[in-house]
Amino acid sequence: MPPELQTVVDDHYQNLYRFAMSLTRSSDDAWDLTQEAFLRLAKKRASIRSAAAVKSWLYTTLYREFLRIAKRGSRFDSWEETAPAEKTDNEPSDQVKATDARDLMDSLLQLKDGYRQVVSLYYLESYSYKEIAAILEIPIGTVMSRLARGKEMLRAQLTKPVSTEKIVSFTDEKRKSSHG
Repeated sequence: MPPELQTVVDDHYQNLYRFAMSLTRSSDDAWDLTQEAFLRLAKKRASIRSAAAVKSWLYTTLYREFLRIAKRGSRFDSWEETAPAEKTDNEPSDQVKATDARDLMDSLLQLKDGYRQVVSLYYLESYSYKEIAAILEIPIGTVMSRLARGKEMLRAQLTKPVSTEKIVSFTDEKRKSSHG
């Protein structure tokens, strides 16, 4: 791999993968899409006019590949199974931050298509409205409305009360009978 291509991969891999993950909801599918985007870059990098255009080109290429596969009928509906986090001796504030970030990402992945992509590109990748419109090939007004609605959906998901239907409460009598 030529050094300049390696630099592009190093600079953009994590963010591109995170965007792919927001599209597919699966680490395997996200990895495949990310690899495909870089493979296409390796084949077509001579046709890209400037180094500044590479980032947008990668995101657009990845998104188009996602749409192509989705249209073929291979739907990206799988959910990544995550192992429970191991208990560490971190300060509670670090645990709270990690839980909040995990909750936010879980909520983001539950957004409907269209909203999820716009919110991910805006907040996770720091793209402007104009850049998002170019990547997703939609009008800027649509980007703005999807971002506003996506934020409201996220806020609603994050502020809804935690379901207690799976919690089993024991009376003192049941507690005694279950322990001895």
